[in-house]
Amino acid sequence: MKNIFHKTSLSLVVILLISILGSAIIYAQDYQTYYKNGYEYFIQEKYDMSEQHYKKAIELNPDFENAHYWLGKVYKQTGAYDQAIKQWKEVLRINPGNQYAFRNLIASFMSTSRVQSDKANDYLDEGIKIIGSPEEYLFKGSAPSVDSLLGAIPYFRRAASIEPNLLEAFYWMSETYRVLGEKSTRQFNSLAIKSYIKVIDLEEVANPISFDHPSAYWRSYMQLIKVYRFLGLKDKEEKLWLQLEKAKSLPYKQVLERKGYFGFGYPSRIEVNFKDGDKIENWSYPEKDVVFTVINGEVEGEKEKEPEQSEIEIKIEEIILEEKIQP
Repeated sequence: MKNIFHKTSLSLVVILLISILGSAIIYAQDYQTYYKNGYEYFIQEKYDMSEQHYKKAIELNPDFENAHYWLGKVYKQTGAYDQAIKQWKEVLRINPGNQYAFRNLIASFMSTSRVQSDKANDYLDEGIKIIGSPEEYLFKGSAPSVDSLLGAIPYFRRAASIEPNLLEAFYWMSETYRVLGEKSTRQFNSLAIKSYIKVIDLEEVANPISFDHPSAYWRSYMQLIKVYRFLGLKDKEEKLWLQLEKAKSLPYKQVLERKGYFGFGYPSRIEVNFKDGDKIENWSYPEKDVVFTVINGEVEGEKEKEPEQSEIEIKIEEIILEEKIQP
């Protein structure tokens, strides 16, 4: 009797396992079959049927990357761009490295219809308006939606196409791509890097030796360093720091060399005063124990050192001693 019970139990277990495995196989076949049928309908341009099958495949397997991608293609073909964008964002959620979804997502945001102008700054201002107040989130971490960020990019690009040397357009493009890299996919980081480098190169070609580079230039250096650090690109980060130090030092180096002072770079300290319309600066180099006086950008010479307290006390003692010695 016991043997019959064990045999019956074993048979039930085997039947249950077969049932589970069979269901899994049927499940796998089902969503793949729906996906394949969806593609067949797509190439036949039967988009309604294609949509239904792709959606069924996704219903059975919500993280089915290819089904989301091709459903996005269906929506693109039928002009349902908002739904296409939603699917490509889903693809990037599942696989942030999918280049096809990435390109299609960017291509979905090309409109600059909110501005009709031939002035670059009009497009720049509109881009900033779309993303809100940049200082409130780009430097504090509370960014707007991915759609808003992507929607601003065409306006920055249009501004740059009208005025190719407009640093602000490339800078805000860089910042927007950087935030997109944090919120969506790291693929945006390569675009951010490219735009930051563009800002730096434009300014250094136009003004290779300047004390007054615009803030977009300096910010691009610092933000690019942060991106390299975020991506773990240590060699590039270190190389950029050296490039920044050289850029900072160059104008001071050249001004001092014109007066015969060699081996100096960026001062450790700069004091600025204004007197009778003149800009008077003191450039301190404590490692070389020298301070230069600079008036309106021209080096006047080394500033006389103020005696230290101990030197003053010694001098006073010498004077008192001399007075005592005199008859």
